[in-house]
Order: sequence, then structure tokens, then C-alpha cells
Amino acid sequence: MRLPRSLQWRIALAYTALIVISMVAASIYIFLYVRGSYISDLEVRLENEARLIGQTAESYFQGQLDPGDIQAASERIGNLLDARISIIRPDGTVLSDTWDASAVMENHADRPEVRDALAAGIGRSTRFDSTVEEEMMYAAVPVYVDGTLAGVARVAVPMSEVQSKVDRILSALLLSGLIVTLLSVVLGYFLARRTSRSVRSVAEGVRHITQGDLEHRVYALSGDETSELAADFNRMAATLKTTIQELSAERNKLSVVLEVMADGVVMIGSQGDTQLLNPVARELLDIERLDFQGRSFIELSRNHELQLMISRAFETHQPQYGEVEFSQRRFLSAIAIPLVDSNSHPGVLLTLHDLSRLRQLDTTRREFISNVSHELRSPLASIKASVETLENGALGEPEVARDFIRRIHEDIGRMINMAGDLLELSRLESGQVPIHLYPLDLRPLLEDVRTGFEGRAVARAISINATYDEDVPLAMGDEEKLRQALVNLLDNAIKFTPDAGRITLTTLADGGFVEVRVNNTGMGIPREHLPHVFERFYKVDRSRHDGGTGLGLAIVNHIVQLHGGEVTVQSQEGESATFSFTLPRVQ
Repeated sequence: MRLPRSLQWRIALAYTALIVISMVAASIYIFLYVRGSYISDLEVRLENEARLIGQTAESYFQGQLDPGDIQAASERIGNLLDARISIIRPDGTVLSDTWDASAVMENHADRPEVRDALAAGIGRSTRFDSTVEEEMMYAAVPVYVDGTLAGVARVAVPMSEVQSKVDRILSALLLSGLIVTLLSVVLGYFLARRTSRSVRSVAEGVRHITQGDLEHRVYALSGDETSELAADFNRMAATLKTTIQELSAERNKLSVVLEVMADGVVMIGSQGDTQLLNPVARELLDIERLDFQGRSFIELSRNHELQLMISRAFETHQPQYGEVEFSQRRFLSAIAIPLVDSNSHPGVLLTLHDLSRLRQLDTTRREFISNVSHELRSPLASIKASVETLENGALGEPEVARDFIRRIHEDIGRMINMAGDLLELSRLESGQVPIHLYPLDLRPLLEDVRTGFEGRAVARAISINATYDEDVPLAMGDEEKLRQALVNLLDNAIKFTPDAGRITLTTLADGGFVEVRVNNTGMGIPREHLPHVFERFYKVDRSRHDGGTGLGLAIVNHIVQLHGGEVTVQSQEGESATFSFTLPRVQ
């Protein structure tokens, strides 16, 4: 498809006129810019030349030249610079002038450039000079001899020379503009020919858009109705693209929400097929395969309780709620919500929430209450029995009364210790205990704690030995908190060490940590009890009446964790047990 030749010429003329106007505007701007730059450079040049003349005039003012010599020197320099040079006294008397010797008799004190030079150190002016009857550009600088103002050196050039050079620049611009105009006519003609291709471009663009290529844009090469058509199609494509991008963004947002949300989400189709399954749901349902789409949900989950909830949601069109016990002591809260889209194709949205943590906390709470009740029941029963015995006549027997009062004190002490340990453990678990870490040498602390238990150890012929590695670095720790942990460990070791047994304290470096070990001989700890020894109220042998609360090792565990370390236990049943904990070393 081709446009008529007359339309091509009209388009060519329009392009040409636009280019000519642009060239004229650019030429005017360039002319003004070049003229201003040239005059600015000329002013700087004249100022520099004036300073050069001033250096020559210093010889005259110092008495080294007579008036005739200064006139001759000025003329030589003026001829060299092609400029008018004047030497003027501060009172305005002209000593020399290269263009008019009669000016020597005329006073120049009222000349603006002379006044400015004397006042500000530099004087410039462009004015009509009646002496030479021509517009001149002047630059004047003061001349100093030994710090005293001696005169003014002035340099001037006629503006006619400046205008002549600017005219030559303007002529060059006009010539180049003419050449560009001629070239623009030729360019306009070829642009007109390109207009015919714009129609084909529009048709090609329509075909791309109808095929779904929304990234394609139509570019009309002319400025007639085809450009409006191209613009309309481009706007249509942009609108479609924006709409699709918004839908895609919403889909991506939904995907992100499903990816990061804490609950599991499953979308199930009308045939029981799995359409959507977020990562949390895959974890809760223990589904490993990634190609879940289209597969039966009962096949993936292998849980008939969930499948029954989904079936009821399909049948009743009502949300179904329930709790499901899954494998590995996992409890799930499930909600099955029926969905119906515009095409009446039903589906079910299944949301799953993990209740295992809540169940575990509830179990822990019940066990805690049971343990506290159990631990308090024994001393309270003992106190009650002692009081009843005293009331029934034991007060009359001093020895018996003292024995029962001692037992009451011991039981009250046990309850006080339990309350104190419970309070300390609660503060440690809640993070309310302040801890102050600083470089600490563990050997004096271990020796101090060991000395505190020597009395109890000697009474049962138990030896407490200490092995301190000389190369062990300082550890970061809170001395009081670590003292409490070591006391609990040694107290526990003495309780479970038989008479004439042995307890060994050891310190050694372990990578970036310092390790402390407390080893005792004796019955050891059975393997099945090792994972639980740091739990609250846990006792390996509940038949023992050792006066312990079952909280000491739990307190040790929390203190070590506050220090950024780890506590462990190793045991050989029937031989020994070793409790160890680590502390960060000072780097």
C-alpha cells in the first residue's frame, strides 16, 4: 500500500519546515553563545595584556625610562598586540598613547575603566571613544612600584574588529544552515516514502496483538490517522498487559501468602483430586512427592478422618470442623469449607493448624501440677503426722518431741528449697534473670565450690579430685550463676555417689569453648533415662528419699543455655556418670 505522491510531498514539506525552524533557532542560539564566549575571552585577554603592559611601565616609574622611551615601548607592544595601549598617571595625566599622541595633553581621570582600576584593581568598559571616534573595548589595571600606586596601564581594541570576527562566524553558520536545509528537503522526501510503510506496520501490529503478543507495539512512521490508529492499538495492548500483570501480581501475592503462612492449605476438586497444596500442608501431612496436582487427596494424605470431613463438606455444603491425631504424636485442627464457583463446579478448601505444641504445653502443665502436688504431698503428710504425734502425747517425751520437731524442720526446709528452686527456674525460663558475662578463670571458682563440699564428702569417705588443664583459656561467664550450676552438679554427684566413692572435676579447652566435667562413680544412669534428666521434677529413682526437688539439673540446663553453652550427660550403668557443660572462651 502506497500513499499518493501529493501527500508524500506535503509530508516532506512539513518535515522540512520543522527542520528549518529548528535550524534557525539553533543558529541563533549558537551565534549568541559564540559571541558571548568570544567577548568574554577577549575581556580576559585584554586584562592579561594590560598586566603585561603594567610590568613594562614599572621601569618608567622607577626612573629607568624617559617619556620618549615609554612612548616608543608602548608603540612596539601595541603593534605586536594589534591594540591601543595607554600609560596613565593616577591623576589622569596620559604619559603615552599609541593611537593619538595629542591625547597626552588630555586628562583621563574621568574614564570609567581608569576609575574602576584605581578603585577595584581592574577596570573594564565598552564605550564610544571621542578621541578615536570609534567604539572601543577597554581593560585597565593599576601599576604599583614598591607597594605604591604609580599609574594605570590600559589596553583597548576597536569593537569593529570584534564584530568582523563575529560576522565571519555568522556567515559560517548561515552556510551550514543552508546546507542542512537542502539536506532536510531530501530527508523529508525519504520520510514521506516511509509513511507508506506505517500502514503496513499497523497491519502487522494488529496481527501480533490478535495472536496474544502483548509485548508487541505498533509504530506508525507518519503523522496522519495511521498514527492515531497505532496509538489506539498500543493503548489497548498496554491495558491488556496491565490487567494481566495485575492478575499475575495478585496470584503471586496469594502464592507468597500460601508459602509463608503458618497453617496448611489444601484445595480439593470435585473428584477428590488435589489442586493446591502449600508447603506447610505438605509438612503437616508428611507428603514428600512434588507432583501432587491431580492426584487423589486420600492417596496423598492416607488419613480417613480428613477424607470423611471432606466428603461431609461436599454432601452438606456446610463447613466441617474437627481435630485429627496424625502420626508421630501430631495433632491437627482441620476445617473443611465447601466452595462453589460460577460454573457450579464444587470444591473444598481444607485448612490445617498444628496443635501439637499446644497439646505438649497442656501435657507439660498437667505434669507440672502433678509433680508439684506429689513433691509437696510427702513433706506435708510427714509434717501432719509429726504434729499429730506431738498432739497425742509426744510433747511429754523431750527426746521424741525433739526428733519430731527436727523432722518437721527438715520437711519445711525441703518445701522452702522446692519453692526457691521453682521460683529460680521460672525466672530463668522467662528470661527475667539478668546475666553479666565477663572473662572468668574457672579454676578458682571450681576450687571454691569443691572446698564447700569437702565436709559432706569426708563424712562419707568420698574423695573430690580436680584436674585443671594449665592451657585452658578464660571463659565468658557470670560467676554467681556458674557457682549455682556447679553447686547443683556437685550436690547431685554426692547424692548418687556411694560411700568411699570418687568425684572428679575436670576443665579442658574444646575449640571455641571451655568444657567443665563433673564425673562420679556409682550406679550410673540407665540409658532410657538420659534424655529426660534435665526435665523438671524428673527423678531416675523415685523410690529414693534423698531430699531433692528434681529441679537442680533443670536449673543447670537453663543457666548454661543463658551463657550460650550446652549441657550434656554420659553414663555407663553400674559404673559412673559424667555431666558436662561448655562456655564460650575469650578470644
